[in-house]
Amino acid sequence: MSPEQTAELIALLADHPWIASAVQDGPRVRIRPTRAATAMRPTPGPLVLEHLEHWGEVYDFTYSTGAARPVGEPDFSGWRSSETGEPFPVEHMTDWVERTVDLVLAARPRWVLELGCGTGLLAHRLRPHLAGYVGTDVAQSAVDRLAAEADPSCAYVRAAAHEVASPGVLAALARAGFPAEGPDCVLVNSVTQHFPHVEYLAAVVVDALRLLAPGGSLVIGDVRHAGLLEAHCRRVEAAADPDPSTLDERARSRAERDDELNFDPATLAAAAAGAGRPVRVSVHPKALRADTELTRYRFDAVLRVDTSTTVRPADVPWSGTADLVGAVDAGRPVRVTGIPNRLLSPEPGGVTARELGDALVGRDAAVLLDVRDPALLEVVAPASAAAAPAALVAAGPARAHEPFTAFLVRRLGEVARVAARRNGLPAPVVTVDADPLADAARAADAAIDAEDARRLPAFLRDLDRVALLAMAATLGQAGAEGTAEEVADALRAAPRHRWIVRRWLAALVEEGMIAHDGRTYRDVLAVSRAELEEAVRDIDRARRGMGYPPELTRFFQSATRYLPELLRDEVALQSLLFADGETGTAEGAYRDNPVNRYANAAVAHLVRAHAGTRPAGRPLRVLEVGAGVGGTTADVLAALADVPLDYLFTDVSRFFLLDAEERFAGVDGLRFGTFDIDGDPAGQGVGAGELDVVLGANVLHNARDLGATLRGLRDLLVPGGLLVFVDTTREIRQLLTSMQFLMSARAGREPAGSGDFRAGTGRIFPTEAEWTTELLVAGFEPVGCLPPPGHALRPIGVQVFAAVRPSS
Repeated sequence: MSPEQTAELIALLADHPWIASAVQDGPRVRIRPTRAATAMRPTPGPLVLEHLEHWGEVYDFTYSTGAARPVGEPDFSGWRSSETGEPFPVEHMTDWVERTVDLVLAARPRWVLELGCGTGLLAHRLRPHLAGYVGTDVAQSAVDRLAAEADPSCAYVRAAAHEVASPGVLAALARAGFPAEGPDCVLVNSVTQHFPHVEYLAAVVVDALRLLAPGGSLVIGDVRHAGLLEAHCRRVEAAADPDPSTLDERARSRAERDDELNFDPATLAAAAAGAGRPVRVSVHPKALRADTELTRYRFDAVLRVDTSTTVRPADVPWSGTADLVGAVDAGRPVRVTGIPNRLLSPEPGGVTARELGDALVGRDAAVLLDVRDPALLEVVAPASAAAAPAALVAAGPARAHEPFTAFLVRRLGEVARVAARRNGLPAPVVTVDADPLADAARAADAAIDAEDARRLPAFLRDLDRVALLAMAATLGQAGAEGTAEEVADALRAAPRHRWIVRRWLAALVEEGMIAHDGRTYRDVLAVSRAELEEAVRDIDRARRGMGYPPELTRFFQSATRYLPELLRDEVALQSLLFADGETGTAEGAYRDNPVNRYANAAVAHLVRAHAGTRPAGRPLRVLEVGAGVGGTTADVLAALADVPLDYLFTDVSRFFLLDAEERFAGVDGLRFGTFDIDGDPAGQGVGAGELDVVLGANVLHNARDLGATLRGLRDLLVPGGLLVFVDTTREIRQLLTSMQFLMSARAGREPAGSGDFRAGTGRIFPTEAEWTTELLVAGFEPVGCLPPPGHALRPIGVQVFAAVRPSS
């Protein structure tokens, strides 16, 4: 294509509702999709819906052309081996159905909502055990067939999984007589592989968990494990051609082309964090007799809401089947770990999940999948101790294979070629930025040591463990029992810090470290001062070599020792964080560690890249809010060293401004001033529509009304202007014993979140999904966030968000 033809095509594509930008990139046209076309919130974008419609059409055809069967007879239409192309044996599929039904009924549900009920394989077997059942599916032919035979306690409705809380589904629940508090089980079996991406999975999981009655369960069954995708593809390729010289490359290629969603337990547990309810997760291998891909490469998960346990199993290493029964029958809670799965592991002494189950028949024990290594199994006794807090399951590198990326590249390429053909232009060579943050992600990765990133989640889990021990020790020393208010009274907690006491109690209940009967708290785990001090010393030893400065560990130690005084407001956290007026500890928290080096490098890259979009001849106009010790500022200014600037560094505290004026003295175009994110921007010296970039690190969660703050910042930006910020997306236990004391409102100020969806919850940090929703509602177009799914730092919950003010 000539330059003129390329320019004409780019102008045509710029008007397409799915395309955010189209630019010339050498001989290619580079396209970036709009967030609205690919997002899940507040409603699925058109490209997401198109992906879903494809699978709906596939199954509508499969079910409508299947042979007619009597009511209740299993219909295994479409169930074929990817190795042979032949249908799975009926006895194997029957085993598959029976094991899934057993898993669902283990929690003794009465009211089940199944998303993706298909031909009723599970419905027919579940219904005799239930008071009510509702099934949904995207295939109208399946819904019609099942509805024709339904009794009054059952209902069927055409709906996709993301419509779990839609008016149509809620009406079906009412018709089937479900109680007002909702189903006590939502079942999603052998459906997730047809989801487009992890964002869709998270939306379904969050909405399903929110719909559940207290104590209910979400069963996610027959999940394709991302950690086993390449092993699966290798087995398929070897069956077709065992030539070892090409096998590895063919397996990798097949895995890349796989058109189904694969994910691991950590990805699922991280998705559950957005529900805003305590969630515990148990992960189960497929305990089938036959050795097929259904047995080897898939897993089931049960997510329970609003439950806790004070049973803490002791870890026992695997020593063979002969010792297993003795360990389970020893009369104490145990978790037998490191059991090689004979189907996947070459280790000697391996067994299958089914063999373990057979050895434990009649015993109160559960066979589980190791959440980190899918080639290993575990046994937990009693079975009630099988579930772990979702945050613990999520705290490891998450893996996912998302088919939507390939779909997006293919579909937007078609859009560009159709536009060219209709306007008499040559067919373009197109590249699609399916991930517009890929360059920023590479820059962020280059700023950290990969080994540090891999080890860091475990170190931070240890920090959380020390925080929990400190909470329990503080309650225990005060003899704090009773209602939440009575516990706060026993601790003599200041009124402004009582919300922290409530968050402590919720955390301890979730971790099984205190008993809770729905009203009162008692029997907190006994933790001696010596035990706590030793745990704190362990943290300092682990910190060395992790890229954290010693000042930060000393701060955590001080905060732990002064917890009673901090709660009583007799000691201010600032006196520990800024000891002797120095900012070294705060810099350790906000800059000098791997998490913030990654985040700050990503922010700096995004701002630098955006600088190239400003009109020639004028400076880049930047507002940084909540700049604090300037941890992010330093990296951004370094990235903009050759860019003319009008950069306003702001904070609500003059202490930080004085320090920054000294630290950044001599930087051309840098100004300093106060700015309150809860105030009216117009009254703080910043005009509407004047800024190219607004950035902030670890500050926006402090907004009284997050939506109002985001709308105010949007109005400050020029059309196409960039908002980039760093924030936390989960409640970090360690922060509850340190930094969150800074978030208690001072006299005359309203607490963070008191004017938005967080009001009354005690929660400070929105989830990733909530941040995205708030950005959309405020009129931004979200670009994405980092670290991406699967990154070692993702479970930590500190993320970089980028969004733009739409050009129109």
